[in-house]
Amino acid sequence: MPRARRITLAAVLGLALALAPAAAAEQAPTVTLLGPPNGVNVMLDGKHTTTFSWRIDFPQPQSSDATIVFTVSSDPSFVGPHYTETRTCAAASPACFTATMLQGSGWITAATGAGLPKGGMVGLYWRVSVTWQAGQAPAMSAAGTILGTGSGTASGSGSSAPDILRPQVRVQPTTVRRGSRAKIPFHLADDSGTVTALARLLYHGVAVVTATHTFTTVSWGDSYLFFFKVPKQVSTGRYTACVRATDPSGNSAQSCAAVTIR
Repeated sequence: MPRARRITLAAVLGLALALAPAAAAEQAPTVTLLGPPNGVNVMLDGKHTTTFSWRIDFPQPQSSDATIVFTVSSDPSFVGPHYTETRTCAAASPACFTATMLQGSGWITAATGAGLPKGGMVGLYWRVSVTWQAGQAPAMSAAGTILGTGSGTASGSGSSAPDILRPQVRVQPTTVRRGSRAKIPFHLADDSGTVTALARLLYHGVAVVTATHTFTTVSWGDSYLFFFKVPKQVSTGRYTACVRATDPSGNSAQSCAAVTIR
């Protein structure tokens, strides 16, 4: 049975960690990233190659072709600059695309939107999605993280690389009823494993409930819940739930989603 930890503010709000993974779509494939390891340093000088690999497990034989999409980006939400490779695999061998070796500078420019880094480091995120059946949501891996080192960066000093990777966070839209206990699902991940989550419920841009909690050993595959009690007299309509995730190095990212109260 899943265990949960909860904090409460003003007796009406809490954040809880559900240790059980979020429920996946029935019989959807599972995508597991294999390498590079999270947080590893790679040289982004256009001369070195970088190999990405993953595993796709299909729980049943495929009845249709599968489309596999590999994406790497400097934006943890993957809506900014990004490099993408797409492969369609026949139903008889739906996991035909499980690795790619990136060479040259073209993929770096596409992923960062700024060309080759001249010095310092750039955080990159990568993931793999599988469109496995029409009408079903694509199966998505967790996002992997790497640190890209520019050719002008000094090396061999013996000091550890600074953490510049932002946490990953995504809030799911939800509909709740007055007089009930709202549960807003969200996902968290960070290469450090520790994230402080600041959760807010906003109405017309004004925060009406707020809570903060620090989670350790976070994983994208786990489900996190933003709890709050919805009074019977509260106004119905569209609200917004936002979660800002901050890692121990101060890197942060925020995700928001609509909450409809009826």
